[in-house]
Amino acid sequence: MAIWVAYSHKQGFDIFYYSNGKWVKKGSGDPANLKPIRGFFDQKILILGREVLFHTRKRFPPAPMKKLIKAVDLEIGELFPISTPGFHCRLNESSSAYTALDIWAWESEFSEGLKKVFDYNYIIPEDLIYSPEASEVKVLQSDGMTHLIAHAGPKFLGSLSYPDLNLDEQRMERFLSSLGRERSEIKRIVLHGSTPFQPKGTGIPELVRAPENELPACLEDLGRLNLKEFKVKRRTALPSVGILFRIPIYLILGYGLILYLMNYHYSQMADEIKQKIMATERKIPHQDTGRRGQDYSDILKEMNEKISVRHSPLKIMDKIASHLPAGSFITRMVLNENNLEISVSSKEPLLVIKSLGGMEGIKTARLRGTPVKDVATGSFNFIVIMELLSNPS
Repeated sequence: MAIWVAYSHKQGFDIFYYSNGKWVKKGSGDPANLKPIRGFFDQKILILGREVLFHTRKRFPPAPMKKLIKAVDLEIGELFPISTPGFHCRLNESSSAYTALDIWAWESEFSEGLKKVFDYNYIIPEDLIYSPEASEVKVLQSDGMTHLIAHAGPKFLGSLSYPDLNLDEQRMERFLSSLGRERSEIKRIVLHGSTPFQPKGTGIPELVRAPENELPACLEDLGRLNLKEFKVKRRTALPSVGILFRIPIYLILGYGLILYLMNYHYSQMADEIKQKIMATERKIPHQDTGRRGQDYSDILKEMNEKISVRHSPLKIMDKIASHLPAGSFITRMVLNENNLEISVSSKEPLLVIKSLGGMEGIKTARLRGTPVKDVATGSFNFIVIMELLSNPS
């Protein structure tokens, strides 16, 4: 499975491909000028760079994470100056009194515009990619900005961006102080690129300069990240309007076909019975046994009675259809003597049972199994078992 990454910044996107153990740049710029990346089974990751992210930390009353995310969704428009925000949350701290969440937000139109050429299945804020073994502050510079990102292992501590390339000891000290009690966990400062930072004080942790690399620093840590948290949820597309209009037509055609087949089946049975009666009648005059011919009138009478009391499937279907609530359809019907089984599609299963149970000529009507809801139409599919009275009307 191929791995693709789109790294976002103010000027657009940089596209990278992982090949033979290293990242290779494949393109950059505005989505309208990028070549579409195909491959249904490829892993496509969108990394939101620091330049396009907003971040805040907010306390909520203790609650399950799903409810907290819903609360953030309701407040997100007030938390950030964004017209159509997308967001991601991660637990920062939890106690019996409150739950603190780190919240990242971005302009969703910015990320949605990429989908036409890069249909990503993961979206990750850059702050959450880094997971150093030792607690540290990463110093990154790009497009005239300086970014400070602090982690204690995989835990995000804080971040800050300056609109220039001037990083001095005073700014670093202010950032470390903003971490509060977690400042003591910071063991080193890692400088990426050619950041000119030479602290003179004694309160600054160990200084480490990372090897020169033209690629975004986050790509180095991406392989250690569990992507499950950042999976993009796909919404199941609803059927088109044309399909919705065709469904009732298909149901009506199916209903008519069922009626035709059942009528044909019962007509065949009636013809077979009549042929057997005629064959029996033809044999009676030719029997010469020296005895008086046997009287078959009782048998013929019984057979005629059975034919006369047989329920007509057409009449039954018409009667049931007239009692169904609006928007309800019969999709299948099986008639065996006085026992009738029908499959129904309806938004009101209880009303269907009540209506059918009150029909003339119906002895009992009950539901078999549990109704199954069709998410696409909102209707319930279920089976009704009915016992008919012996004398059809």
